[in-house]
Amino acid sequence: MATPIPSRLISMEPIQPLTQSEFAPFGKIIECPLKPSTTTFPASLPTLYNVVPANQDTALKFIDVTYMRNNYDSAPSNIPAKAVMNMFSCFPRPHSSTKNDSPVHVKILERHPYTTQTFIPLGVGREAQGTYLVVVAPTLPPTGQSPFTTMGPPDLNKVKTFWAHGRQAVTYGMGTWHMPMAVVGQERMDFVVVQYANGVAEEDCQEVRLVPAVQEKL
Repeated sequence: MATPIPSRLISMEPIQPLTQSEFAPFGKIIECPLKPSTTTFPASLPTLYNVVPANQDTALKFIDVTYMRNNYDSAPSNIPAKAVMNMFSCFPRPHSSTKNDSPVHVKILERHPYTTQTFIPLGVGREAQGTYLVVVAPTLPPTGQSPFTTMGPPDLNKVKTFWAHGRQAVTYGMGTWHMPMAVVGQERMDFVVVQYANGVAEEDCQEVRLVPAVQEKL
């Protein structure tokens, strides 16, 4: 059950493109440095990741493009977690067919206190296809009250908002407050989501409900 927390209609920073330098405090971006038009083995290797030739020089292997964390050994239940892979079919939010449409209401923020969570778009070829919104917030100090006894609530004064395109996957760092996936446009986007889970609801996912809702103008 989401914990209600009071919020006011705050002025967020302008929505910015999703880049690793800006997103670094909250997690990691997975993005191929090759252009979509690259269809032959490149003459020189990209430098963004540790990359090596593979499959008899018919592929490039980008090594350790993101990270996975499992900290369930510190969870109160002591129930071990397993790696899980789910698929989410995310439909465009109402009244958000373009970046210039009506506001998207941020009613819920969630976090996964003992695991990272990676969203990987499926079936999207070029940057122009598929757009989704990434909204994150830092964590305030613990309050001593459940569920914020060891990890505090989100800092709504420091919310960051990013545009992500369909050739970008995103890893939310362990315990990072974020809005549930919000697809913008006219088409559904499908994501494979990779994380750890132990089946204890409060340990797998914690939610806060913003009252009234924070509003982000697209």
